[in-house]
Amino acid sequence: MKSFTLSIWCPFCTIPSAAEAAMVSESCLYSLATLEVVCGPGSASFALIECEHSGVWRWAIISASGSVLDDGHEPTQLRAKELAELALHFVAA
Repeated sequence: MKSFTLSIWCPFCTIPSAAEAAMVSESCLYSLATLEVVCGPGSASFALIECEHSGVWRWAIISASGSVLDDGHEPTQLRAKELAELALHFVAA
């Protein structure tokens, strides 16, 4: 499968807006320390990844209202990012 990791992922600790950080943190299930987000081009949805535990990375697509549109688990951070970006692309389309 072709890699779709083209976007710039933002670690939670570097999100500049307190309102955005609050919205993103509400979707975190495991660890803010590993949480990263990327916004969909032309979409109000965003993708996130976070480490559930060693060897398991959660990815999710979150709507502007905070609903989980899609999610899954992968064995590596890179694979979680790839699938999250692919899913985000289809949500934005």
